[in-house]
Amino acid sequence: MSLASDKMKSMEDEPGAGERPDEPWFMPREYEIGGVRWLSDAAREMSRALHPLLAQIPRVELAEGPEPLPDGATLPSEASSLYRPMVVSNEWKVSIQDVAEFRVGEFLADLHVLADDMGGQMVRGFLDLLSDVSDEYGNTVDAAGRDFFDVFGDTLETIDTTFDEKGHPNLTMVMHPEQAEKLREKRPTAEQEARINAILDRRREEWRASRHRRDLP
Repeated sequence: MSLASDKMKSMEDEPGAGERPDEPWFMPREYEIGGVRWLSDAAREMSRALHPLLAQIPRVELAEGPEPLPDGATLPSEASSLYRPMVVSNEWKVSIQDVAEFRVGEFLADLHVLADDMGGQMVRGFLDLLSDVSDEYGNTVDAAGRDFFDVFGDTLETIDTTFDEKGHPNLTMVMHPEQAEKLREKRPTAEQEARINAILDRRREEWRASRHRRDLP
């Protein structure tokens, strides 16, 4: 009788499911924070390596920013059109077997898919933003049925251009691979080349003058 009572007492002393800690005892909080930070940094850097256009866009980290808008909400009228929240999402399914057997190769392959997907979404988001802002400020050039180099010259007239130390323009052109292949062997006429060079020369002088202009106190 006493043996049965002692056994029942010991079972009652064991912690129940509701008393278990929220986190496993073998994973300190700093390990979790470090793992999340490493995964975030690795995915970001891999995204920029997989998408050269994304790598050219400078990053600035803000200590504070606007609160995220609820789904379906619109920006207030006083907000700049240059600010646009961008939602990037990815579904990552993890195999318990891969985790239990510490399959690093599968993890890195999944990380590659994540980085490529996120990078592609960010590039498309940036291009959509540039297109909308160009339409809003009247900097869109209609290229339908026109020669590429005529359109290129008109585009140079509408944008501000910076130059490197050797005087070369800092320009990046984005187009569909099929369109790029069609233009690979195309060359401007003498008149088109002269016009483009004249525009770049003028833009270069304007840029140099702006660099030497003293700032007002």
